[in-house]
Amino acid sequence: MLLTQRNDEVFQQPQNPVKEDYMKKAYSIIFVMILLLVVVSCAKEKRYHKSSLPEPASFNAHFGDMDVDGDDLVNWGEFKSYFPQTTPDIFKALDGNGDSTVDHDEWHEFKEAHGLKKHD
Repeated sequence: MLLTQRNDEVFQQPQNPVKEDYMKKAYSIIFVMILLLVVVSCAKEKRYHKSSLPEPASFNAHFGDMDVDGDDLVNWGEFKSYFPQTTPDIFKALDGNGDSTVDHDEWHEFKEAHGLKKHD
């Protein structure tokens, strides 16, 4: 109930029970929608790559096997010789820092992001 003051008199205004019920339902629906939006946005799968790439399982390898020259970096040539089916876009996606090589950390970050087994 609302109290209203008018000419020094206080009187009660009658409440509309239908309006109160409607407002409760509206607030409940809004709350549920916001909660659903939060849950959906939190559950959204984190993508490792910005573009679609082939199945990551086909790129599960031991880093040392790819690093032919033993410099702890895998360049495009080493990667292409180990994975003949690959493309430059795939290699660029793995090269997180853009230095045209894939280091051990970048390789394991990729594997971990895709749930691939560590070989080393």
